[in-house]
Amino acid sequence: MRKISEKKLIAGIIILAVIFMAVTFAFILPKNPVYNPEVSDTPNPGDGKDMQTASGEKPDLNTLRILATPDIHSHIFPMSDNDTGTRIGRIAALADTLGEEDDNTLYLFAGDLGEGSFYHMYSGIPEVKSYSMAGVDAAVPGNHAFDFSTGNFKQWVTNASYPVVCANLDFTDPELNQSVKDYTVLNAGGMKVGVFGIITPQLDKIVKLGDDVILYRNTTEMGNLAVKSLKNEGVDIIIALTHQEKDEELPFAEYVSGIDLIIGGHDHLVWNETVTSPDGRNTLIVHSGKYGEELDTVDLTVGDGDVIDSSIGRYQITEDMPDDDAITSYVMSYYENYTESLSKPIGYTTVPLDLRQSALRTGETNAGDLVADSIRKNVPGVDVALINSGAIRGDCIIPAGEITYLTVSKILPYENIIVKIEMTGEEIKDTLERSASAIIVDGDNCPGEYRLPSGGFLQVSGINFEINTEAETFCLDYDADSSPANQAGSDSETKSATIKCAGMRIENLSLVTESGIVPLDPSKTYTVAVNDYISGGGDGYTNLEAIPESRKYNTEINLENLLTDDIVKNSPITPGTDRRIKVLR
Repeated sequence: MRKISEKKLIAGIIILAVIFMAVTFAFILPKNPVYNPEVSDTPNPGDGKDMQTASGEKPDLNTLRILATPDIHSHIFPMSDNDTGTRIGRIAALADTLGEEDDNTLYLFAGDLGEGSFYHMYSGIPEVKSYSMAGVDAAVPGNHAFDFSTGNFKQWVTNASYPVVCANLDFTDPELNQSVKDYTVLNAGGMKVGVFGIITPQLDKIVKLGDDVILYRNTTEMGNLAVKSLKNEGVDIIIALTHQEKDEELPFAEYVSGIDLIIGGHDHLVWNETVTSPDGRNTLIVHSGKYGEELDTVDLTVGDGDVIDSSIGRYQITEDMPDDDAITSYVMSYYENYTESLSKPIGYTTVPLDLRQSALRTGETNAGDLVADSIRKNVPGVDVALINSGAIRGDCIIPAGEITYLTVSKILPYENIIVKIEMTGEEIKDTLERSASAIIVDGDNCPGEYRLPSGGFLQVSGINFEINTEAETFCLDYDADSSPANQAGSDSETKSATIKCAGMRIENLSLVTESGIVPLDPSKTYTVAVNDYISGGGDGYTNLEAIPESRKYNTEINLENLLTDDIVKNSPITPGTDRRIKVLR
């Protein structure tokens, strides 16, 4: 909800209302069907048509519209190579069409404004200022706000024109702690609207928090305290602006009283659900996807401080939509400078990097060690890192010298995300047996179509082992009714299968610890980091796909960004090999 001048208001009433309203609805809304009634209509928390007060009179009704686009992740640029506009420009233009400037509308952002090298380069300032221009009224930080230093986070917080709220975070920096409030009170639709923020209690498992960040994991307690404070402020409506997974969101709504609406993000999913809170109130939860792919509306009808009706509109952002020229002009100046800078060096390697497929997919290489080690070193709480060689591209030897962003994009071209899995030593060995089957030896009695593809061979960190190619190999009898897997780092298919032979190739399997190298305990549980592709069964890793979701944790860490940051911090680099994988032929 942006402030407008008196002159603009008068002009809007006299001119826009008379001349352009029809044009707005006929032409400004996207030509493609952006409103989906199948997902937009939600059960009403109550029936307000015949609602009466204790005296028999019907209460005064107020309406409130909420706009939401969570998890933009710095996706504010042109939407294609030929696009002359920007995603954020179209989001802002659609927000205007949907009433962003109206007195009864609030625009709320549910976290993860920025991510990656662009966010790092400019400390989130282009993202936060473009969203300020778009009229955002309040935001909660997401986990990616802490990908870099707390000082980086402070940069965008202090540049925001809107309040940043989070009730379960504190900071030792007095200025930052003052800038990030537990809650804020906004005026809209003739009502006082209280908005408080909550970030995932697993934040310190996703990112490495500095000692200057204090996380309160009991979100129920912090939520109830925020609601109590807002009630003391005399608000009419309470909205929780959250950044947490669905399995965190639902119990939060069930155990915190007094919340009328939850606008959430973090899980990158589009969903809504109504939950009954301890006080019997129906709390509507709305999540709106990721990357600015859609802009959603939540319309509330309020009577006597109770939400008596609600509806949801979901609007897809498409390239043929109108654009906000001022926002696009602002963003493009950063974008053009950024794309030019991609060819600039971010680090230096003193040795060539071996990206040859023939080497990566049959044994250890220094490039494979570099990628796997960057995962284990930089993802909190990881014992072992496994990365399928098919995710590492280039098929060449990069000479010693400067490394640019484009170099890293060439090495890791896919949008792979790191997933942490709790696995036993026995499960790790099973996974390595599958990896070893990618090496084909004459007479090993397993047809090529019954073993993992070459891209499934794993580069590793945190473990040492030998592959005895003369021993029995893992062999899988794939179901003929297989379906192609989504391309995410390899050239294969994910298939249901029956194990014909568990394999005996992996020998002398050991774990690398701070105190030394020890045997891997088959019965002990370890934290293993993989990419989302093989976690979902890609490259034949049906065993990883079968592991219950309760033992998996999506870190949302982009592998390309992780390697980039590791090179920047540790340049010049001299990656070598240490015989962590010994192939015995």
